[in-house]
Amino acid sequence: MLLRITLFALILSALPLAAADGDAEEKKEEPAKFIFGSYGRVQPSTDLEGGSGRHTNIVSHGSRLEQPTYLELDFVYDFANKPDETDFHLVTTLAFGESLFHDTGVFAALSTIRNLFIRAEGVGYKPLSLWAGSRMYRGDDIYLLDLWPLDDVNIYGAGAGLRYTDTEVDIHFGLNRLETDWQVQKREVPSDTFGTETVEWMDRQRIIVGAKATQYFLRKENSDFALKAKLFAEMQSIGSGTRISERSVNAATEEDRVTYPADIGWSVGAQFGAVGLGRNGFAHVMFKYSGGLAAYGTLAEPFGYDIDRKTTKAQEFLTALTGNFEFWRMSVMVGSYARYFTDADPNKYDNDDGWEFILAVRPHIHIHDSLAFGAEVSHQLRKPNGIAPDTAEETLPMITKLSLFPIVFKGDSLSYGRPQVRLVYTVGFVNGDARATFPEGDKRRDRQIQHFLGIGAEWWFNTEYR
Repeated sequence: MLLRITLFALILSALPLAAADGDAEEKKEEPAKFIFGSYGRVQPSTDLEGGSGRHTNIVSHGSRLEQPTYLELDFVYDFANKPDETDFHLVTTLAFGESLFHDTGVFAALSTIRNLFIRAEGVGYKPLSLWAGSRMYRGDDIYLLDLWPLDDVNIYGAGAGLRYTDTEVDIHFGLNRLETDWQVQKREVPSDTFGTETVEWMDRQRIIVGAKATQYFLRKENSDFALKAKLFAEMQSIGSGTRISERSVNAATEEDRVTYPADIGWSVGAQFGAVGLGRNGFAHVMFKYSGGLAAYGTLAEPFGYDIDRKTTKAQEFLTALTGNFEFWRMSVMVGSYARYFTDADPNKYDNDDGWEFILAVRPHIHIHDSLAFGAEVSHQLRKPNGIAPDTAEETLPMITKLSLFPIVFKGDSLSYGRPQVRLVYTVGFVNGDARATFPEGDKRRDRQIQHFLGIGAEWWFNTEYR
């Protein structure tokens, strides 16, 4: 009996120790880690007539198969943390343009910082996250056209988000400024001490405030399928400013001054679709209406002002479709959008106003191991509201393109397997109205059939940490 009591006591005394060991294991601190990621593409090319390969597009976002070299380098530092503590990430993305030494003979890197922010997750409440800094703030894209139709915000500010199983809510607030005559003027002025100094005579920051909410429906355990709905809204504003001519010291006369009034803009949009349609499959349709400043986008200087130099009457209607479907040893990607844009000037028959449309379809077939063959067919057109100045007739610029490309790739997705190396040949059939949109002296203006041959590489990895 005494032996049984003694053994029972030993077992009881060991239980707290086991629990303590388990707690210690559960509360073990996650060590800091460094994560490197990248997106990039590089593609030497020719037009088969002795010149460099160039894109042939008449819409804002054409096929990405003809895009120039571009590189992003992501550096993410994951700070050490204990369970139930706030998790911090520092995200930095360096971006480099198409200036390659082997293409120019010049040591010049056209670089910029696309991301520089800290994100904190689980801020006192597990679903809550905060971020602050400079950020590309994006949703779902049309990969074939390199376009984010609904939410594509480039912002210098902060935001907050809530993440639940089926619901996501995000808000953002920040600033955006372009080094253009419309927003910034820097001048050399006499200094009180010696020589001159540079002052920002005009400094107009665009203020952006927005929110988006995403809801998933019919999601089940052990299944990737779900219906998806998203709502997006954004407001923009900019203060007034006065620009003076370079010849003027104090802008004493009206002719020496250009005054820009305060202005506003807005966007509202919605997205509906489904994810988990078989292997790597999805389909989304998006709608967006923008007015004022927002009709031009945050990385473009407005044009076509009204008589008060405002953009309030500018409008953009955008509807877009994107999808990917993979089955057996094949896949099909689809991307399309239709856009109607009018600037703010009172001219209703302006060639800057009107419709643009593109549809692109890209099938792939898996041939063997890492080898596949792809093709892409696209058609794009514009319908300006105005008439051609030389013929005084309505125009309908159109381009139809066919691309063929064998691919060597890595991954289990034919559409999104990366890295990949591909040989791309594109032939474009360009009607007379489309050729007339290219400037005088441009070789593309004289070619009804245009060629592009390039060998390219594209990759991405660890970009989900942005």
